[in-house]
Amino acid sequence: MKIFLTFSLAGLILAAGQTSAACIYIQNSYSGTVPANTEITVQGPFTITSANGCQQANISSTITGLGSGSPPQLFIERLDGSNWTKVDGGNRQNVSALGRLGTYRVRLKNEHNVAKGYSGTTRYGR
Repeated sequence: MKIFLTFSLAGLILAAGQTSAACIYIQNSYSGTVPANTEITVQGPFTITSANGCQQANISSTITGLGSGSPPQLFIERLDGSNWTKVDGGNRQNVSALGRLGTYRVRLKNEHNVAKGYSGTTRYGR
């Protein structure tokens, strides 16, 4: 009985691992300049669906400032109806979102009076 239970649990773990492993991940790098007092989209919009085996949205994004000073603010937004809702972000170099399937985008915001250079990557399941 213990052997059967052990194999059953192992089978469930493997099956769950195979399901999430089937999700196709895309990683993109980007760089450029955000003009003063401006917001821009650097990735997306992209839609994450269950069609490729994704169980949920799993997005991570990083940014590094080029030159002196801090990088622009980095954040992830999800499309809710016709409105974009901030999921994560702010004055950090790493942001992530783990949640429901849907349409997302990655944005940068420069609240300074000078242009800000940046370099970053975004990885998401699709």
